[in-house]
Amino acid sequence: MSKHRPMRPLRLATLRPAVLGMAVLGLTALMLLGGCGYMRVIRTRVPPPKRLDDGLVRFFYEAPQAKHVNLCGNWDENDWCGTRGTGRFDHELGAMQDDDGDGIWEIEIRLEPGRYEYKYAVDWGMRWEQDPSNPTGRDDGYGGQNSILILK
Repeated sequence: MSKHRPMRPLRLATLRPAVLGMAVLGLTALMLLGGCGYMRVIRTRVPPPKRLDDGLVRFFYEAPQAKHVNLCGNWDENDWCGTRGTGRFDHELGAMQDDDGDGIWEIEIRLEPGRYEYKYAVDWGMRWEQDPSNPTGRDDGYGGQNSILILK
């Protein structure tokens, strides 16, 4: 007859360092492999719209994957990128630029003092987004929010 030693149960105290080590190793691998996605979380946000000294207003929108971004709003020259007036999206109205390819889209427009509503239309109006840098919003009537800009 062979003698078998009874197996000792693993103690939780001996597992903790191994589990902690595996968790650290896994998170490190995710950060290295995911790189840009995780760095994007800690990147400085783009600023909200800002009035410049010459009376123009500069808008910024971060969309690294976008091919085209428009600033659409309720001022007369834009009329929600033409959708309110003609019912068709005009990709030339409020077309933003990303000249350096960093994913930060910009546009400067002249706006008189007043209260304006706006959104960013991404990829020729396929997706309409509230400004994440501007917490002031109003119901857009479609289940989302329009951003609000008040200029004095």
